This record gives sequence, C-alpha cells and structure tokens, in this order.
Amino acid sequence: MDSDEEYRVRENTEVPAHPSVDTVISRALERAADPRPTDHPNGHFDRYIRDALDRFGEDDVVNCIRLTLVDGYTHRMAGTAAFGEEDYVWGINVGVAATAYLRELLQERETARNS
Repeated sequence: MDSDEEYRVRENTEVPAHPSVDTVISRALERAADPRPTDHPNGHFDRYIRDALDRFGEDDVVNCIRLTLVDGYTHRMAGTAAFGEEDYVWGINVGVAATAYLRELLQERETARNS
C-alpha cells in the first residue's frame, strides 16, 4: 500500500468488498492465539500481536488497530494513544501486523473473486 493510500477497510471506503476492521481484528486475534511457525515468512506478525496482548490486553490492542486502520493515526501515534507515551513502539508492531493482515485479507478476496 502506498503511504498516501487510505487503508482499504470498509469503514473508510464504504466498499462492501473490502474487509471490515472487525475482520482484521478477528484475524489478528486468531493468529495471536495460534501463531504460524517461526520459519513462516509472516509468522513474526502473529507474535507481535500475541506479545502485545500479553503485555497490554485485548482492549488496548484492538484500540490500536482501530486507530491505525480506521482513524488514520500513524502506527506511532496509535501506539502512544493505546499503550502510552513510553510504549509507542508497540503500536508500530501492532500497526504493521494489522496492515499485513489487511493486505492478506484483500489478497484472499481478490483470489476468490478471480477463481
């Protein structure tokens, strides 16, 4: 995704074909509960979310994802708002993981549509 491009979640685009932020959050929570193997190229995203959940709890992680994908906060700003000034770096990890899950969901929908 280009940095100037709005995140393509239904809440921002109003396009029913785009995943909702709730779908992205569900994917993140599922992956955190059952992370992919460490040798999987995207397995680190699952551990970012799992570690943030362990440290801060589900409400703060969900808030960070919403701030990033719906409200347009940068990952750092979302981390500061969700986790506190000293822990903004967690927002970077959570935001990057959420963006990866969004891309994955968009790709899955595109693949299904073209099948």
